[in-house]
Amino acid sequence: MTSVKKRGGAMIPVYIEGGEVTTTQSGSAISEVEFGDSTSLDAFGRIRSSGPSNRADVEFIYDKQPTLIDEVTAGGGTVTHVTNTRDLTLAIVDAVDATEAAMYSYDVPYTPGNSQLIDITGNLDFAEIGGGTAAVFLRSSVSGSVVETVVNQASWNKSTADTVDWTKSHIFSMDFQSLKVGRIRFNLIMSGIYVPVHEMNNDNVNTAGFWQLPSLPFYWRIYNDSGNTISEIGYGDESNGVGFRYTITANASATMKAICATVKSEGGKPLFEIPGFVRSIDSGITDIAVSTTLIPLISIRPAATFNSLTNRALYIPTAFFFQTDNAIRYVILLRPTLTGPSWTAVDATNSGMEYDVTASAISGGVQIASGYLSSGNNKEASGTGALGRSPLKLGRTGTSDILTFAAIRTSTNNADVFSGFQWREIR
Repeated sequence: MTSVKKRGGAMIPVYIEGGEVTTTQSGSAISEVEFGDSTSLDAFGRIRSSGPSNRADVEFIYDKQPTLIDEVTAGGGTVTHVTNTRDLTLAIVDAVDATEAAMYSYDVPYTPGNSQLIDITGNLDFAEIGGGTAAVFLRSSVSGSVVETVVNQASWNKSTADTVDWTKSHIFSMDFQSLKVGRIRFNLIMSGIYVPVHEMNNDNVNTAGFWQLPSLPFYWRIYNDSGNTISEIGYGDESNGVGFRYTITANASATMKAICATVKSEGGKPLFEIPGFVRSIDSGITDIAVSTTLIPLISIRPAATFNSLTNRALYIPTAFFFQTDNAIRYVILLRPTLTGPSWTAVDATNSGMEYDVTASAISGGVQIASGYLSSGNNKEASGTGALGRSPLKLGRTGTSDILTFAAIRTSTNNADVFSGFQWREIR
């Protein structure tokens, strides 16, 4: 219990976890309340509420969630979906440097001025090898090369968490102010309570930002490096990020668990309500003939680079539209295989998207919309997210998501069809 001061005399007892609270009061109305630092406050010192906005989340109930999470492996690394526990086991299989197994989400947008909260569950030493060193880290490339600040468990400045068993699963939590100069907090959620273990303060410390960018993926990764096997649960990638890690001498039997994760913006909008930059593309004044074989008419995909940098923006399709002079069946396909595409920048200066209207055939893909149009019909469909939970993105393996409008005629006559897409770019 903490007592707070009441103007004019008496002390008011209140209950609050951590920190200190003070108030000023005029008559019977409290005019000011100040809370001391604690995990009851977000990264910017505002009182946490129960309604933060969701930016990303995943569970592995049925599969590896391939439209949300990118699987990256090298050497003998493997990722296996486990049906009994409904989670993933990441394994390295050998003790050779550069072997890895990792699962990365899309790059989760950060809104300046809002706290970004990351909660991830997993097991850093699922094989129960033991004898390793736990640490938290900040990885940055602002100098032009990758530099890591690593703080081992024994030196954590909030709690050394010396009763933690790293062979068990835990809820790992991090939040940050970013603005590229703010504070980073590392926590373990133990018995339902946030337990701060370490914090890094970056204001009045660095000459520039502490990392290149704050919009990053959450991830699970196990890999071999310099004779060690390292398992990480974090938010970031190999160039920038924060997280928890566990390091042992290289061991081919080492494994880790990926269980669940969520990233929330405290004060920002949910992912599919972020305004973004609105862009569109269509087939212009040149129609495409649709006959008895399903044919791709227009496709879009994120470019590999935007303004010479790796394109980590998210693209949220919001509408598709088309016109036909004869009856057709249409389908919208995610991640199809195209024959002979020729990709062109939508607007190399103002958009990170490419499009194609030349592909001659299509196969595979996930069907996300379909329908029929009769002769002379126009069609437009719109929504906040035509793909549901899955934004278009450049995958961590360098393969872009493709979205295609395709059609086949349903009458005896070919159809001449115009088509196009609209989307928002979150960057």
